[in-house]
Amino acid sequence: MQDIVAFFTAIFDFFAVHISTLLLIGGFFAGFYFIYRFFKGPPEEGEKTPLLLRVVTYAGIFIGVIMMGGAVTAWFANTYYTFTCILALVVGLALILKPIKDIPWAAVIGIIAGAIVVFIASSYLEFATDAIAGLFGIDAYWLLIAAFILVLLLCYMAFKFVEDIGKILGAFLSARPTSLAIMLLCVIEAICAYSHTSIWTLIASLF
Repeated sequence: MQDIVAFFTAIFDFFAVHISTLLLIGGFFAGFYFIYRFFKGPPEEGEKTPLLLRVVTYAGIFIGVIMMGGAVTAWFANTYYTFTCILALVVGLALILKPIKDIPWAAVIGIIAGAIVVFIASSYLEFATDAIAGLFGIDAYWLLIAAFILVLLLCYMAFKFVEDIGKILGAFLSARPTSLAIMLLCVIEAICAYSHTSIWTLIASLF
């Protein structure tokens, strides 16, 4: 575990110093759909998502984590402008949310939490479970089912709002026009960061 943490820390530290390179990589992954379709042409009706696009999309999760980690490290180290770090954070978030925005996280978390509660109740709290079941005159099996459903519903309601916000944000950040804009912005900001400046600074200087 320590080796894994050290590995990611080293990567974050490296890209915190070379954030212009990080922006170019993130911009490439964010706009890969446009690059792919530029050479392959528009998709035909009923065409499945090509394997290469799926691979790049899911590899973007790893790139997104690196971008966010590198951006946070650069932010605290104060090695680049705040706008540059924020852009890297947003692009990293977009890459992470793009492939996972359609996963029903509220239901998944509810099922996992319910299963954990049932496992603990049946394995380590069997005496208490049997006592409560006997109090209500029911089989302990039905009590465990009721506990599972209750925990599932509570977790689902608690995380549903967060899930909806994540889907809206993910859909916006991964939309084709937004992805193209992110790619172009990353390229421009990477050039500015390499020159130790920022788009925001250049715009502010005009006024």
